[in-house]
Order: sequence, then C-alpha cells, then structure tokens
Amino acid sequence: MSTVKPTVWMAALAGISLASDAWADNTQAEIRRLQQQLDALKAQIDSPASTSGFPSMPLAFFGKVSVDAIYDDKDAGFDELLIPSTIPGGDTHQQQFNLNAKNSQLGFRVGESEGPHMVFAADLFGSLDSYELRIRDFYFQHGALRAGYGFTALLDGKAWPLTLDAQGPNSAIFARQTGVRWQTDHWTLALEDPNSEIQDPANQSSAVGRRPDIIATWTQDFTLGHVKAGIVNREIGVEFANGNQQFTTATGGVLSGALSLTDTLRLLASGSYGEGMAHYYNDLSGFGDSSMDGYVFADGLQPLVSQGGYLAGEWQALEDWTLAMVAGQVVVESDAALPAAAMRRSRYGTLTAVYQHTPRLSYGAEVSYGLRDRQDGDRSEAPRVQLNLTYRFHHESH
Repeated sequence: MSTVKPTVWMAALAGISLASDAWADNTQAEIRRLQQQLDALKAQIDSPASTSGFPSMPLAFFGKVSVDAIYDDKDAGFDELLIPSTIPGGDTHQQQFNLNAKNSQLGFRVGESEGPHMVFAADLFGSLDSYELRIRDFYFQHGALRAGYGFTALLDGKAWPLTLDAQGPNSAIFARQTGVRWQTDHWTLALEDPNSEIQDPANQSSAVGRRPDIIATWTQDFTLGHVKAGIVNREIGVEFANGNQQFTTATGGVLSGALSLTDTLRLLASGSYGEGMAHYYNDLSGFGDSSMDGYVFADGLQPLVSQGGYLAGEWQALEDWTLAMVAGQVVVESDAALPAAAMRRSRYGTLTAVYQHTPRLSYGAEVSYGLRDRQDGDRSEAPRVQLNLTYRFHHESH
C-alpha cells in the first residue's frame, strides 16, 4: 500500500501539471490573438480611410457659453434682445430683470477650413419662452462655391461693431436665408431665397416669390481697413385669395467698411438705401414691423423705400479693456395710406466696456437705448442695462 499511494499521487500531480501547461498555452494564445485584434483596430483608426471607404475628416468644435443679466426700466418688447421695432407703443414703466444664457453658441466644422468643408452652428434663441436651438449656419463650402443656410452675402462681418446685445445695430444688414454664392477675394455673386415680407391691410393676400434675390458685392482691403459695396435686386410679390398674383421689382444698395485711425482706435460704419430693403435690416427681418418690403395699396402692390445706417467706434483703452460705442437708425418712407401704428423710424445706441480676463474668458457691461416712432408720430423708448460673462472655446482634431 505504501508503494501504490505515492504512485497514484504522482500520476495525479503529473496530470494536473500537464493540464496547467495546456491551459497556460491556451491563455497565452488567446492573449496574443486579442493583442493582434487591438493592433489591427488601432491601425484601422489611424489609417486615412475607414472600412466604409470614406476618408477620415478633420473635425473642429467651437462656440461659447454666455450669460447675460439684463435690467429694463420700460417695456422693451423682447427681454433678451434689444429690437426697437418691437418696443410697444405708449410710455410704459414695466421694470423687468432677466438672467439668461440664450446667446450661448455651439458649432462644428467637418473638413479643413482651406479645403472642402461643412459648417453647422446654432444658438439658443429658437423660442422666446424657452431654450431651443436656432440654426445660425448650415452650409457647405468648396473653394469659391458656398451653398446652404446662413447670413446673407450682403453682410459685412468685418464691419460688425462690438455690442453685448446679441442682436446688434438695428440698421445692420443681417438676414439669414438659404442661398448659393460664388465668392473671391474681391467679388461675390449670390442667389438667395426671396422671402418677401409684404403688408396687406385687408389681409386678403400672402407674399410669394418667383425668382431668387440677386446679390453682387465688391470688397477691397487696404492697409488701414476695408470697404465693401453691395447691390441687391429683388422681385417681391403677393397672391390674392382668388389666385391672382402681382409682382414688382425692388433694388437697394449697401456701403460699409472699417478704418483704423490708430493702433488702438477703429471706426466702423454702414449705410444702405433702396426699395424692398426692409427684409435685410436687422431690426425688421422677422421681428416687429417685419412686413415693410412692400404694401398693398388700393391700386395694388408697391415696394416701400427704407434707409438705414450706423456709426461705431472701438477703443483699446488698455491691454485688456475695450470701450465701444454704436449709434444706428432705420427710416421707412412716410405715407398717409400706411397704418398709423406702422413703424416710421427706429433708433439704437450702445455704450460698452469689455474686460478680457483671459484669452477665453471676458466680462462686460453695457448701457443701451432703443426708440421707435410710428407713422402717426407716437414715440416709445426703452433704456437697458446689461452685464455679461462669456467663455469661448475652440478645439480641433485631425
């Protein structure tokens, strides 16, 4: 018995040893297989093309988190934006405090900015009563060709003045619409959605369009700034309840630019005039008295003449401090046939101070003023005080 027992135990231990060796070999083989799969997956991610056949694309995220504290001494129409055309009539004294983050923005770009790329950007002004996305830009660009939704080709972004008010000057050319444009360093030709805004006192017609707005601009840069000139030709129209349609042409022009007087002082300006221009004005496009492109008089549809402009200055007072001032006005033609409550004139003004705490973080304070005159001479105004905190971000991956 003493001889048999050691033999049995030795056989059992040998079996266990052989099984352990086989299990270890299998484990090492499985580890090697998993490592090979990880290496293949990493190579696939790093390769310029994915298994679907689409090349990898650079991706950039950009935007800002912006918080505004706004105090109104009178009813200004909108709580978050200063739009003089929406100021209600009469001398109201409705004090209002508002804290919001609606001017926060988020966007991304797919592709290199110098090559074919797509841009999407949005803010939170999609609703007056809640936070909803509003598309600012959604377009594709390749070389000189750009197509999609965004700011009109008439907009001069380099002449846009500094304001904490997210809306900006009342007379700025600012409409957002779908379009296709061909743009070079100096010339831009664009076709844009007509989007006529017509007022019919009898409410028996609706605005229609049968061809796009045609826009041409010329831009020239020079040592101390730039100048931009633009012209737009439109065909605005209405369709009556009986199916009949009526159209009329309208043409307007814009001249804008910026000039650096010193290393720390810069002037910005814009002026515009023409028929059917109301749709392109920041103060009128989709807000308040928005139906001022044309009017259905007793003898039919006629375009309305409007004119506007702003003058602004920006002063780099200290390394981290910027002071700015803006004054703007929009005037719509006077006619006894127009409704008494329709807008005749709006004025806009701001005094702004911004402290750049870091390259990404800034604080600001602004005093602003809006005024609205009606066709019958009634006047209403709205002063406002606004504080702002903004954090900007930008990240690119390749």
